[in-house]
Amino acid sequence: MKKKGFTLIELLAVLTIFSIICLLAVPLILNQVKNNQKQISETQKEIIFHAAYLYSEENLKPNQTSCVLIQELIDADLLDEPVQDLETGTTLEPDRYVKIVTDNKKKANYELLKQGESCTASIKYPKYDNGTVIYFNPETNQKCSSSEAKSTTGTKTGCMKWHAFNDSENSSTVNVILDHNTTAKVAWNSSGSNSQMKEVKTVLNSDTATWNSSLNPRLIGANEIAKITGNTGFDANVAGKDNWFYFETNKQNDPSIAQGKAKYKWLFNYTQGCTSWGCDVNDSSTMGYWTSSPILSVANNAWYVRYAGRLYYSEVKNNNYYGVRPVISISKSVL
Repeated sequence: MKKKGFTLIELLAVLTIFSIICLLAVPLILNQVKNNQKQISETQKEIIFHAAYLYSEENLKPNQTSCVLIQELIDADLLDEPVQDLETGTTLEPDRYVKIVTDNKKKANYELLKQGESCTASIKYPKYDNGTVIYFNPETNQKCSSSEAKSTTGTKTGCMKWHAFNDSENSSTVNVILDHNTTAKVAWNSSGSNSQMKEVKTVLNSDTATWNSSLNPRLIGANEIAKITGNTGFDANVAGKDNWFYFETNKQNDPSIAQGKAKYKWLFNYTQGCTSWGCDVNDSSTMGYWTSSPILSVANNAWYVRYAGRLYYSEVKNNNYYGVRPVISISKSVL
């Protein structure tokens, strides 16, 4: 006996019913998927906004606007790279801004701006006075405590003592100089030419190889030294070696200051015999440290910071006395 199959009318009826079910169910399913994607996207934005809040927390004041790049949040280890846009499945551009607007009660509202959309900030960062002590670990890119810090010539890693200089409220980063040399002695350029830093740059790169790359380790410039001490008449771009000066007076007369009493002792601590000129701690292993500035009018000389608390000059091939004392730029958000 043959089994009876579906008739054409029955098949058409089933297909019709199935089509009706699809017409009713598919929009509901798609709408649910869309709602889930929107919910996931909103959750992701909350994560980004929370990172922005952490980044700007100490700097936000009532009625101010802060603008933070996605890249800045990544560099501060507040977001993992790459940051995915879960709504579109693409990667968020690192140059997009998160805009944070605070009301008069310091309640913050957040907005993720479109790529290329500009953002104007009115945020005021704290200003660090010259010589302000900051304990910081350049490997972890994090602030640390004074009890952890190590200040000895040759120390290159871990928590160390730094001093802020030439800062302003408008800057989101602060320049700091280490309180000791990472290398005691090295030539600026053993060829005798001051057209470029050579050995000293190689040593600087080696000494800071394990540091966070965002800190941009470098040597301090002679003009930066003059700005710290208020020597407005000095300009390394035109000055000759006869323009050297003591930090305390901005002149060429010996200040003869008691140990630990020099105003700018933090600039020449841990150098040979420096206590006679007002520093805190002597270190016989080095007489000072190089700046990044050549003396343009003298082909084989460059500026360096001397143990006597002065900006002085030396032949760049001399490797028997002066060393490397790095400068870095720290994001104020991590301090």
